[in-house]
Amino acid sequence: MRVTDSISYRNFLTGLDALNSQMETANQQISTGKKLLSLKDSPSGSAEVVKLRAQLSGLDQYQSNNDSGTAYLSMTDTALNSLNNILTSIFTTGSGVASDTSTAAIRTSTAAEVRSLRDHVLSLANTEVGGHYIFAGSQTLSTPFTIAGDTVTYHGDPAVNSIEVAEGVRVNQNVPGSTAFQGAFNTINALLTALDGNDTAAIQAALGQFSSALTGISQIRAQVGSALGRLADLKSALSSEKTSLTARQSQIEDANQAEAVTKLTQTQTAIQASLKAQTVIQQYNLFDFLA
Repeated sequence: MRVTDSISYRNFLTGLDALNSQMETANQQISTGKKLLSLKDSPSGSAEVVKLRAQLSGLDQYQSNNDSGTAYLSMTDTALNSLNNILTSIFTTGSGVASDTSTAAIRTSTAAEVRSLRDHVLSLANTEVGGHYIFAGSQTLSTPFTIAGDTVTYHGDPAVNSIEVAEGVRVNQNVPGSTAFQGAFNTINALLTALDGNDTAAIQAALGQFSSALTGISQIRAQVGSALGRLADLKSALSSEKTSLTARQSQIEDANQAEAVTKLTQTQTAIQASLKAQTVIQQYNLFDFLA
């Protein structure tokens, strides 16, 4: 084989390697759906994808925090709504025996009814979400309220726990039991003491405390509702931002399957043509040598 034939053959092999590499790349793009298969494919694109993945991971955490906060606050609002209804029922029950015409026996029966409703309030005060007591402040793994006789004791703390739901944005996700329920228990206990004592004036005075207690519950629910509304708005904004970032990530790293298939077909055709041409050249050189 002449020197020029040797050079030609090496060029053929080099070209064939390049075509095989292109075919392998097209195959990988088709099988993985990605056009960025390694850092060398696009250093700047790969760097941007790394940044985008970090941002998306942060958004996922914010969304998780948002879901957690929404669950806590929704259950809080449900419990406070039930508390409002029970307190109203207790007030109505107590009002029915607030006149001098009520007997001690009737008031004793009423006290038993109020205690039953009070126990329902206690169960609300010990509401759990995912194994955590939502009215315990920071002591979420311990039962916040216990009762001995008619004395209800709070074992939580006044901590308000906040969660980060967007960069630099935090939202309170709980209401301490001392704020949400202690006033209600004190009011109920005052009524029970008055009923047990068959004291008309004390019953009327205790009933007078219910208005303040119910107003306090309404104010807390307004705050909770505001926090829930804010979480809903932030969740929508996070979803939009995540959609935008995901689209940009896809634009950078996802392969166009139609283009990849076309490239694969073209490369396969080029390889076949190259092999056929090299065969012809080798045959020509052999006959030329024999001549």
